Amino acid sequence: MVGRSSCAAVRGAARPSTSHCPLEARRSMANGSLLVVDDEESVAVTMGAILEMDGYDVSISTSGADALRKLREHEFDLVLTDLQLQDYDGLSIVAEVCRRQPETVSIILTGYASLESAIKALRQGAYDYLIKPCDVDELKAVVARGIERRQLGIQLKARLADLEEANATIGNLNRDLERRIDEATAELQQRMNDLAEANDEIATLYHNAQAHVEELQELDRLKSRFLSMASHELKTPLTSISGLSQVLLRRMRRRLEQGRPDSDEWLAEQRGHVDRLELLNSQTARLGRLVDELLDVSKIESGKLEFHLAPVDLGELVSEVADRLQMTTTQHTIEVDMDAPPLAVTGDRDHLEQVLDNLMTNAIKFSPEGGTIRVAVRLEGDEVVLSVQDSGVGISPQQLEAIFGLFYQAEDPVSRRTGGMGLGLYISKEIVTRHGGRIWAESKPNEGSTFSVSLPRQGAAR
Repeated sequence: MVGRSSCAAVRGAARPSTSHCPLEARRSMANGSLLVVDDEESVAVTMGAILEMDGYDVSISTSGADALRKLREHEFDLVLTDLQLQDYDGLSIVAEVCRRQPETVSIILTGYASLESAIKALRQGAYDYLIKPCDVDELKAVVARGIERRQLGIQLKARLADLEEANATIGNLNRDLERRIDEATAELQQRMNDLAEANDEIATLYHNAQAHVEELQELDRLKSRFLSMASHELKTPLTSISGLSQVLLRRMRRRLEQGRPDSDEWLAEQRGHVDRLELLNSQTARLGRLVDELLDVSKIESGKLEFHLAPVDLGELVSEVADRLQMTTTQHTIEVDMDAPPLAVTGDRDHLEQVLDNLMTNAIKFSPEGGTIRVAVRLEGDEVVLSVQDSGVGISPQQLEAIFGLFYQAEDPVSRRTGGMGLGLYISKEIVTRHGGRIWAESKPNEGSTFSVSLPRQGAAR
C-alpha cells in the first residue's frame, strides 16, 4: 500500500519518458475509459499508469483546454480532474462533463485548502473527491466505485429504455384492443338491432301461430319425458325404418345389377334411388346412435345405468375397436401402440368399448383427411392408461374445461359441420368415473388433441 507521502513523492519525481508511458497509444479491452486532468504532467502520467495497470483505458490532459477538446471528441466513463488548473477552474471541467456527457462520472482532486470548492463541485454534479496527497489504494477504490456507478447508470438507462419501449408496446396494444372492442361493440349493436327487427317479425307471425299452440304445448310435455321414453318412442320405429330401408336398398341394388343397359335414363334414375336410400340408412344409423346416447344419459341421471363387471383385456379391446373403425374410413390411418399383455382391467366390456368408440370416432372426426390417429395403451404402476391422439386443429384452454359437460359442443367449424348433441364425452366421463378411473384432455391450438383414460389394472387395490 502506497501512502500519501508516496503520492507526494510522485509529484516531485522527474518527468517519466513517454516511451515508458504509452497511455494514449493503447486501446484494448479495458475496464473503462478514463480522462485524467492535471497540469502537473508527472502526477497525471503517474496516476494514469497506476490506473492503466488495473485495466483501464486512460487518456491524459495537462490543461483544461485539452481536456475540454477531448470531451468534445470522445466519450469517457470517468473524468479525474484537479480542481486547480492553470488555465481553467476544475469546476468548469465538471460543468462541461455534466453538460456534454451527463452519465460520465466526475471525481475531483483537491488540496485541504480547496476542500470547500470540492464540496461545491459535488453539489454541481461531481461523484466524489480525493484530497492530495492521496493514497494509491484509495485512488483505485474511488475510481472503481465511480466506474461501477457509471456501469449501473448505463444498465439503468437501458432498463428504462426497455421499460419505455414495453410501455409504448402496451399502449399500442391497448389502443388496438380498444379499437377492436369498439368494432365488436358496433357489430354487437348491429346484431341487437337485427334481433329487434326479427322480434318485430316474430310478433307479427305470432298471431298466425295460434292454431299450433296446443300442439306446441303437447310437444313441451313430451320433451320433459323424452329421455325416459326414448327407447320406446324412438328406438323401435328407428329400427323398423332402418330394416326397411336396408331391404329396399338391397332390392334396388339387385335391380341395378340386372339393369336395362339400353336405357341410360333408367340407370340414372335407379342410381339416384340407391344414393338416397344409402343416405337414409346412414342418417337413420346416426339418429339411432343419438337415441342410444339419450337413453344412456337418462339412465346415468336416474342412476339406472347397469354395469356387469368382469376381467377385460383393454389392449385386445382397443385393437378390435381400432380395426372396426379403420374399415369405416379410407381417409385416415389409425396406429395402435401398446405394452405387452396383460393389460387387464375389471369393468363392463360393452361400456368400455363405448368409451373407446367415442374417443376414436371423435379423433377421426376432428382430424383432416390424410391425418393419423395414434392410440397407445400403457401399464403405468397400478393403472392401465389409454391415450388417443388426433391431428386436428386442437382445443382452446377454455374449451378444455367444458368439453366433458352435458350437451357441450365446441364453437368451431368442424363441430358445426359434423353435428352431434355433445353427449359422447359426458357419457364417457361418467362410465370411466364409475369404473374408478379418470379421463382428461390435453391440447394446443393447431397441434391436435390427446384424450387419455386411466383405469385401475385388474387386481390393483382401490
